Amino acid sequence: MDFEKARIIMQQPGDDRVFRLIRAAATICSPENADKVPIKELLQCLKRGNERREYKLVAEYAAMALYRRTNRYRKPEALPYEDFITDADDWLSYLKQHQFIA
Repeated sequence: MDFEKARIIMQQPGDDRVFRLIRAAATICSPENADKVPIKELLQCLKRGNERREYKLVAEYAAMALYRRTNRYRKPEALPYEDFITDADDWLSYLKQHQFIA
């Protein structure tokens, strides 16, 4: 899946095919593409991933991209993903507080 198609899929609220959304999120949030995406779109991807339990991987991809992009602190002694935040409201607050978005 190419980058532009992935962005379109993620922005279509009616498209609820799980694999298609996961694949789009993987493309958008990959290290080679995540810097091309506005932070607001990564946040939108995170919100989309929290819409349904089946979309959890979408939220995790978005959170990974946001962590990379913002250098948000994670506990070095924590188990993998133990302190991993996928809550959209928490991220929104963090992004505003650190002036990544207005």
